Amino acid sequence: MILRSETVEQTIDGPRRGTFVKDVVMTPGQPIGMVRKRLAGEAPTRGTVLLIHGFGQNRYAWHISRRSFSAYLAARGWDVFNVDLRGHGRSSAFDGRRPEVLDEYIHEDLPACVREALRLSGHEQVALIGHSMGGIVSYCAAATALAGRVRALASLGSPYRFGEGHAALKALRGVLHAVKATGALEGNPTLPMRWLGRHLKRRKRLWNSPLLPTPVRAWRPGAVEDEVLDEYLAAAFEPTHLGIAFDIFAGGDRIVLQSDDRALDYGAAFEALDVPLMVIAGDVDDLAPPASVRPAYERSGSRDKHYRVFPFGHADLIIGREAPTTVWPALGEFLDRR
Repeated sequence: MILRSETVEQTIDGPRRGTFVKDVVMTPGQPIGMVRKRLAGEAPTRGTVLLIHGFGQNRYAWHISRRSFSAYLAARGWDVFNVDLRGHGRSSAFDGRRPEVLDEYIHEDLPACVREALRLSGHEQVALIGHSMGGIVSYCAAATALAGRVRALASLGSPYRFGEGHAALKALRGVLHAVKATGALEGNPTLPMRWLGRHLKRRKRLWNSPLLPTPVRAWRPGAVEDEVLDEYLAAAFEPTHLGIAFDIFAGGDRIVLQSDDRALDYGAAFEALDVPLMVIAGDVDDLAPPASVRPAYERSGSRDKHYRVFPFGHADLIIGREAPTTVWPALGEFLDRR
């Protein structure tokens, strides 16, 4: 249902602005929040697109006041629904409960969002675009709970084989699994991701230094302007449960992952899925190196699949100063052709 509707003028990037109809949407049943955006006026939209954020994030991964991928797609004529998965953003205000396992996103949240988006837009199928964990969730849902409803699928920095191409991430995965086996992590503790965003913002100059001896960075140093990065770090991070991270780590041992009850092999289902697919990686993405991202393209059975690598890190694939002239058009043209 639409909770609020207004006409707004928003920045797409730099001096480029657009006028849009913006709806705040809540799904029936399990209440999931979305922000719907489309061009103001009576012209029909080209199709429905859902944007799915990554681990410990929210809808602001796709939209901040100075740079908005959701506004970019809406300006191209798409009916765009920017999702806050349960426990994140507006959805946390509607419900307050954080998910325990990735399956909740796959079998409950995304189907609820798709049903409501199609009802409101009048279209019969959706395109899914996911960043990081959002791409993994999209792979799994498109091949199972959303079978037949997905027209196209795209991912950015989504590790199909978590840890491949990065020794530190592989080691971290192993350490956390060893700790989990001891029972020390029972109770599915909450990770303070909002604190992490604030930490990164306060020490942004340090993390922007190419001389910092760290094995993992969230963006390529210097790739995002200070004011854009500040807003993103302040707005886009949300607490989440450690169990979600373990489900993502599982993709390093199995192809993607299985459902929580082991009844579904999401990897096999995705690889049999024949819908248009675009897989995007950043060549300096420490969280999802190309070696961990590319297997989704290689193993996909789609007859219409594409793989692109851009010179970016993890966050700057969406919000970097060069993303609006490189990654965004690549995704826009992929959608336009389909």
